[in-house]
Amino acid sequence: MRLVFLPTLVDNPTATDACVRGQFVYQRKVKTTEWATAGTVPLSSLKAGEGFKLELHSAELLALLRQLGGLYRIYRQHGIPPGETRFVRMEATLARFLALGESDLRNFLESHSTEAATTLLKLLKWLATSPKSTALRLAAMPPEELPKLTALLGLMAVKDALSHWEQNETNTSEEFWQDALSKRSYVLSQVFAYPVVVIRPKAYVGGKQVSNTGGNVVDFLAAAESTDAVVLIEIKTPQTKLLGPEYRSGVFPLSVSLSGAIAQALRYRQSLMREFNSIMAERSKPLTLGEPRCLRRY
Repeated sequence: MRLVFLPTLVDNPTATDACVRGQFVYQRKVKTTEWATAGTVPLSSLKAGEGFKLELHSAELLALLRQLGGLYRIYRQHGIPPGETRFVRMEATLARFLALGESDLRNFLESHSTEAATTLLKLLKWLATSPKSTALRLAAMPPEELPKLTALLGLMAVKDALSHWEQNETNTSEEFWQDALSKRSYVLSQVFAYPVVVIRPKAYVGGKQVSNTGGNVVDFLAAAESTDAVVLIEIKTPQTKLLGPEYRSGVFPLSVSLSGAIAQALRYRQSLMREFNSIMAERSKPLTLGEPRCLRRY
């Protein structure tokens, strides 16, 4: 058994400060995590000399007063909110921080720039996985400030990619770079003058024979965001040589790796154009064939 107080916020026109009412009830546990209110006995059933005594220990009374204080503050600040509203209790320091005005907040963050940057990264990670309603509220920023935010996020993404490249530039595994670019597909869009969406890595683009051999698999199949035009992207590691031995004084031809890569990309393009309809038959959203662009990424 346990004794609980069930409070209710009320509008009291005659005494606005008297905004909380409630009742004490006993509850009995019916399951591991569920409580049910016990039945009550009406006072009219009492006989002469009988009565009820309700005792609160000092710690219980203190806890009750502290909780009721929060309810009074909620009413003073918000009244009785319509519908269902959830209020979260937080530390006083954090509450004061969130209550800062824009000027005070700016001064605080500028004086704690390192901690502010770390907190911002955590907030962005939270925002990326939060409900759509949170993202919509962020979209309510003044239009003139959105380009600054977009530029900041883009710079952070590019710096992350550059740092990853600098730490692994001697890695000769194409599989490693395939995975790295799959996680940072925005990097592939930087080589175009228009937004590009990666459809899938290691995409089949035709070429299989009756013996189920000879299939062509491009590193990335992408499409222009505005027209859905197909783009074929092949990658090589940072250690791949671009130029071959000197042919004449100061003249260097393409390396075997680069010229072979160009030929390979063109072969994939030819294979895709020849078998495009059958390859794309299962896609719910069709792509546009046209003249597919080929990109070799190093």
